[in-house]
Amino acid sequence: MKKPCKVIAFLTDFGYDDPYVAAMKGVAIDICPNAKIIDVTHSVRSFDINTAAFILFTVYRYFPQGTVFVVVVDPGVGGERRPLLIVTRNYYFIGPDNGVLTAAAEDDGIEAVIKLENDLFFRKPISSSFHGRDIFAPVAAWLACGVEPEVFGPRQPVESIKRSAIGIFMSKTSPSCVELKVLYVDKFGNVMLSQYYDSLVNALGIAIGEEVSVFSGEKKFNAIVERVFSVVEEGKLVLYKNSFGLAELAVNRGSAKELLNTAQGMSIRICK
Repeated sequence: MKKPCKVIAFLTDFGYDDPYVAAMKGVAIDICPNAKIIDVTHSVRSFDINTAAFILFTVYRYFPQGTVFVVVVDPGVGGERRPLLIVTRNYYFIGPDNGVLTAAAEDDGIEAVIKLENDLFFRKPISSSFHGRDIFAPVAAWLACGVEPEVFGPRQPVESIKRSAIGIFMSKTSPSCVELKVLYVDKFGNVMLSQYYDSLVNALGIAIGEEVSVFSGEKKFNAIVERVFSVVEEGKLVLYKNSFGLAELAVNRGSAKELLNTAQGMSIRICK
């Protein structure tokens, strides 16, 4: 377990127009003035736990070891879901027990799961609808400034936490075909798939320069396997390794999302 490095990173669906993000930052800095506050993003679609989980999964490893992540995409706030601190080999993840933390936490290796119960470290009065300000941000700040994780509450069984709906997945449907899920679609319409590129090309026995068949719904498309989308003609569908090592479908100067008529969570089949 790495010691906290006094970096607190916030990821929410709060947007930038309302007072919520500023309130959390103010609480954190008031408790731990030397903390460095980083915004991952606050533009996650409202209540979109899966997208928040994916963003956290892809970016956490680029932060300094010991970073405390506070993730507040929490449609069940005030309900029965638990407020959690998950301690991993190199990081700390704070947020609701709704699956938003687990893809990243499991990827780094979970060492402890703690239910946040010790209200000595909460902001008072505690709002039923704003645990980001009154529970998650204060705990993150106390943690960043040196309070030991065990002080915040009792340990929970790792197997008891809610798993994320996003993750690495690939199913071989025939000797020459695999099925994957759409993990994420970025603003350019690039479609990130649920398997690392190297594993996908090894499973299909394909290489740079070859063509594959891509099935989305009832439609079939041809895609060329290339190192990046920009090396092919405009409008061409490309399968390549994206900057996170994942298999991705993109259209040069176009939108793979629109071409394939696909969205997060849908299935894509790729055949040699």
